[in-house]
Amino acid sequence: MWSVGISVSPCRDAKRVGYDSSQIDRIVIRMAQYFLARNMRVIFGHDWREDGVMRAVADYASKVASGARGFEHTAEHLRSAQTEVGEMPRMLNVVPTGRRSLSSAALDAERDSGGVLEVISSVEGKERLLQLTTGPDKLPAEAHWEDGASSELTSLRHWITALLNPGCRICLGGKVTGYKGIEPGVMEEARLALSCKKPLYLLGGFGGATRAFGETDAYGSSEYWKAKNGLGERVRQELFDTTDIERALRVISTGIETLKKAT
Repeated sequence: MWSVGISVSPCRDAKRVGYDSSQIDRIVIRMAQYFLARNMRVIFGHDWREDGVMRAVADYASKVASGARGFEHTAEHLRSAQTEVGEMPRMLNVVPTGRRSLSSAALDAERDSGGVLEVISSVEGKERLLQLTTGPDKLPAEAHWEDGASSELTSLRHWITALLNPGCRICLGGKVTGYKGIEPGVMEEARLALSCKKPLYLLGGFGGATRAFGETDAYGSSEYWKAKNGLGERVRQELFDTTDIERALRVISTGIETLKKAT
């Protein structure tokens, strides 16, 4: 089953073109809906906050699991797919903190999702993560925990990249200042995708770290524009410039299907 790593974060540029943090959260939910409905898995690396995007993702997972009105078809689809893939969740959130540090809301959301959503700590859950990763990317580069939070975040992003097997990474927005870690998280995840030869899709129309990555050689733009992701040059540029999320999702889906046919 194809996995889609979602790396989406608010930024000042996005707000200037009309997308505040709540609207960015809705984009994340829409991405999850879109790819789950196409029999794919979605993977996040977002922190849990009461007002954060994972709260919104969890609410969606809970509605799907309960078969709430409007979600009946999706719930049945996910249950049948869940049987096929065994213990692999359809929505996976890998977090840098230990489970003891997670809010009760996070743990309640996981419980209420009916197996649709699983939250795994990259610090404590290495055994579980090893069960989920397969193939040549099974073991990500290990971080030095004594180096602190930056190293933990890098290790988290290695794990998520290893889980995209097969799979791709989508990037949108992202802070360019005031970020945690050794570099903007969106940039690090984009760079890891390229270095591990995972298809990468940049939605640069929302600005932020994603646009900087795709426009600046020092960050990795030349490598991105040469890497294979199933899209031609013109369509890839269109994807990079658009702020139409529905159009972007259709383009990404076309790229994924092209890659699948080529394997």
